Amino acid sequence: MKAFKFKLQTLLKLREASRERALLDYAKSIQERQQIEAKLNNAIAYVNSLENVVADKQKTNFRATDLTSLIGSIDDARSKVKSLSTDLSRQKTIEESRRKIFLTKNTDSESLQNLKDRQSSDHIDLEIKKEEHELDDIIGARYLYDRVNPVM
Repeated sequence: MKAFKFKLQTLLKLREASRERALLDYAKSIQERQQIEAKLNNAIAYVNSLENVVADKQKTNFRATDLTSLIGSIDDARSKVKSLSTDLSRQKTIEESRRKIFLTKNTDSESLQNLKDRQSSDHIDLEIKKEEHELDDIIGARYLYDRVNPVM
């Protein structure tokens, strides 16, 4: 049986490498998004803790300087939350675009792999038919030989 050789093997390897790079980029973007979400959650928790401190201070007597510093801290923390929220939305957009790129490259790689599998299957079927035909020819030739030269 003749060995199967896929003529587009180099292209398949290139597409698989491209798919792997796209998968790596997608994984990195997921990791970056998770880090930004963690920072955002920490910033929100910090704002909430500052607001609780202000609420506790309002129940008792406190100085105006304390209030000014707390309000400044809350404003800074809220601006950080806004900044992290915009970073998070930007990162989600990047993650979604990288996911689409990965899916496209994955589909390309899978389609070429399916073509290779189909061609390999067709090759094997063709080779088996050739061998069966050759065996039929050998059997037929042997039958004719035995008919012409009978064994006594």
